[in-house]
Amino acid sequence: MTDAVRAVSSMSGRRLRGRPRRWWAGLALAVLALAVSTGPAPAEERPAFPGAEGYGKAATGGRDGAIIPVINLNDAGPGSLRACIDLSGPRNCVFRVGGTIKLKSSLVVRDQNANLSILGQTAPGGGILLTIDQTNSEGMHTPFVVKGSANVIIRHLRMRPQFPNSIPNVDGVTIEDSRLVYVDHVSTSWATDENINAYATTTDLTIANSIFAEGLNKHSKCALLGSDPRAPQNISFWKNACVSNRDRNPDDNHYGGSCIEIVNNLFFNAASEWGEIFSQFPGGTPISFVGNYFKAGPSTNEVTYAMNWNDTASVDNPKIYNSGNVTWSFGKKSIVAVAPDTVGFIVDKPPCPLAIANPEPAEAMYASVTATAGAFPRDGIDERVIAEIGPIGQKGGGKMIRAPGALPQIAAGEPYLDSDNDGMADAVEPQFGAAAARSDPWVDGDGNGWSNFDDFMQWLSEERIAGRYPTD
Repeated sequence: MTDAVRAVSSMSGRRLRGRPRRWWAGLALAVLALAVSTGPAPAEERPAFPGAEGYGKAATGGRDGAIIPVINLNDAGPGSLRACIDLSGPRNCVFRVGGTIKLKSSLVVRDQNANLSILGQTAPGGGILLTIDQTNSEGMHTPFVVKGSANVIIRHLRMRPQFPNSIPNVDGVTIEDSRLVYVDHVSTSWATDENINAYATTTDLTIANSIFAEGLNKHSKCALLGSDPRAPQNISFWKNACVSNRDRNPDDNHYGGSCIEIVNNLFFNAASEWGEIFSQFPGGTPISFVGNYFKAGPSTNEVTYAMNWNDTASVDNPKIYNSGNVTWSFGKKSIVAVAPDTVGFIVDKPPCPLAIANPEPAEAMYASVTATAGAFPRDGIDERVIAEIGPIGQKGGGKMIRAPGALPQIAAGEPYLDSDNDGMADAVEPQFGAAAARSDPWVDGDGNGWSNFDDFMQWLSEERIAGRYPTD
């Protein structure tokens, strides 16, 4: 019996204030159902969730595992998000509460915590925000870290640390030396290092549909994708918005034999640097920039380069594929697509076949990213940041900042009814062929090739983007 199964079994019969005892009474039955339920197909044969793409799409997360409810906003202890993360065995953290979790130290997904899905779209009200504002002796100040782990899926979470820029090395999210990780619909801001950092030999990673905004000056960074690796990597950076970060939009430094793709992202209001390519490892960085939109803002220097090779400590030549990228600037500002000393490293086909099947034209992507990127429902920070980008072809707002802003209020809300404790809303289960009176998350009730749970979680993600949440 895994820790995840023991944890669910031990909750049976525990009373949750304001909730009937029967909410917990069926949890043991829910776990027992895992042993007898039949799924649609082996987990490793399906993507992370419907619509998942890129090099991280084979992440299985908590598929076929326990359903663990997060029932409070405590930093730690029974019913907390940290308690769910710290378990072992395949499991899915689903939220029965919305609001802000004020951390005392980083949430860390380690090797023993692999096979994990954190599904923020399940949170009622305004969703979930992670923050931290007190230092600790271990220097664990980044809100969310995946370290030496595998098969991790993170969806619809916000990370907004509250440290001054005098506290170094605070990322929004760090993925360190891990594989098969999918980051989807995440929002970060106010990091003193990178808003998102793929550190060491992290590979088979997709970062998608997310907003990375307002890293704190003078070390204001969007994304560091190549950070001290020791082997080739496979990384997809897809349909994200990098907004008002001084540089590293993104920063790439990889071994030859890597497959790195920057596809359909919206980059706005960088100050000095957009896409930075280094080649400090044998073979040089192989990278594809496809269908991205680079838009100058008030803080953007007069002349900048969308793709720029930096020859510092270079040991080989990069291979850079440039297709369908668009730049837009105003007044005396100019974004040059490829820096003059980088032109010689442009190649005529992607160094690797793209793992994103059908990239959109940059102009179409602009509309979809501004409409759907980030954690939903959007909080006041994301609403402001997206508004500052402005319509396509028009000047936007925004600026470089040196201190974190005020945290938005996140409504608690009321969770949907889930009488069989399978993580799915009773009122919606029938449309996927599931039964509200039976715990059947891993059965393919409608025969579409996806489990009931996978179908429901993708439906719920889309509902949250559309501004809806189950009320029954």
